[in-house]
Amino acid sequence: MDIVALLEELVNGLMGAEEVFFQHPEDFYSLETAVKTSTESFAAGFLSTVLTSLNSQIRDNDWRKRRYNVQKTTSRTLISSVGDVTFECTCYKNRKTGSYTRLLEEFVRIGRNERFTEAAEAAILEEALKTSYSEAAKVIPGRQRISKTTVENKVHQLADEVPIESTKEKKKCKVLFIDADEDHVAEQHGRWSKDNSSFISRLAYVYEYKKDSESSIGRKELVNTFYFGGLYPESKGIEKFWNNVQDYINNTYDTEELERVYVSGDGAEWIKTGAKILYRALYCADKFHLVKYINRAANQMLDEKEEAKSELYRLLYKNDRKGFAEYTEQMAGSASNSEPIEDLQRYVLGNWAAIRRTLRDKRLQGCSAEGHVSHVLSARLSSRPMGWSQTGADRMSKLRCYERNYGRDKIIEFVRYSRRKNKELRTGTDGVPLKAVSLREIRAEHYDQARSYIERIQASIPGDTGRRMASIRMHIFGLG
Repeated sequence: MDIVALLEELVNGLMGAEEVFFQHPEDFYSLETAVKTSTESFAAGFLSTVLTSLNSQIRDNDWRKRRYNVQKTTSRTLISSVGDVTFECTCYKNRKTGSYTRLLEEFVRIGRNERFTEAAEAAILEEALKTSYSEAAKVIPGRQRISKTTVENKVHQLADEVPIESTKEKKKCKVLFIDADEDHVAEQHGRWSKDNSSFISRLAYVYEYKKDSESSIGRKELVNTFYFGGLYPESKGIEKFWNNVQDYINNTYDTEELERVYVSGDGAEWIKTGAKILYRALYCADKFHLVKYINRAANQMLDEKEEAKSELYRLLYKNDRKGFAEYTEQMAGSASNSEPIEDLQRYVLGNWAAIRRTLRDKRLQGCSAEGHVSHVLSARLSSRPMGWSQTGADRMSKLRCYERNYGRDKIIEFVRYSRRKNKELRTGTDGVPLKAVSLREIRAEHYDQARSYIERIQASIPGDTGRRMASIRMHIFGLG
């Protein structure tokens, strides 16, 4: 279908919708839906026409004729953000190597087995960020069926490592803060499995300082936050995780000006490892978990819980490690349930220096990692009853961190990066200049057809209506 036929179909659809609306002006919903359907149909048809025309230009080009022989031309359909895009695609045989390739696919960077455009894939991933795979499969218009397995595959095909955008000028900052925690994700074992095993997805975020929130009195906001997430199993994975954090710091900040990096967490070994790997880093115990341990232990003392809580804090601030150990032993001996007290003793004595550092250093204003894990990871991975594969949970964690760092509009860049990393087929285009195919000719052809059609339709619609409609169309297609 050429551009003239597409324009006629679009205008007829819009005018038909307008006519129906004037008969039933109370039903604006139908008008809006009809206009949306018409414009999406036009957009999909236009994309189809452009790709088919580009395929013809490549086929007729002298450069191609010297290097490739035509084998056959077939129809191919892509799922786009505006619907199905069907176009002609010619297969060629390289005269020197005998290999087969489809030059249109190589020029447009469409993989041989790829069903989706970049925009369509980004739209699916944007929906999958917040809803189930089955719901994400419904966001794309068109006749082709998209299954939840297809959405799952798109998530799994995301790059293993998230790209970090380079900065033009490094920031100067004396102190950085890093909070870290993990989310426990249920592993998928099938509907009838009784296996309740799980794995953890790690989260850490770097920020410069905290400031008073402008929207909520009494709350703090983190300034210039950057998130890192994913599974990163075992010691090699943990080392890779923290090296990624260090790479971001090196890329973003002037490390010669950096005096200290505070790493806060709940005492997990993988978080302490970060303090060992990162440049000029110190591990600091999370106040949130310290308070939680103390409150649970003191509650076992019933009527004496306030006295017990005060004594525990006094011993901590006094730096009396021996006294703290003796006092918790006494508490455990007189409590009906000694387990919370033993947990407190084990946590505090195992992180004594880090807890003392947290209590002494006024620059440390608490750790909000639990809340961030809830919003960034748990909201999609574990807050509802669901099971995940480890690959799916890892990529979803990274995707949600990417969205936090760069915004939803930049997901298209992650899609492109992932496609490059997956080494999509580009056979036959080494050293091929794109300018060998004149895209200007294609553009001029479409614009000439559009201008001709607009002139005809302007002449066929009398009065101000015709002039206004033609003026709008000229503006839309950039022909005025």
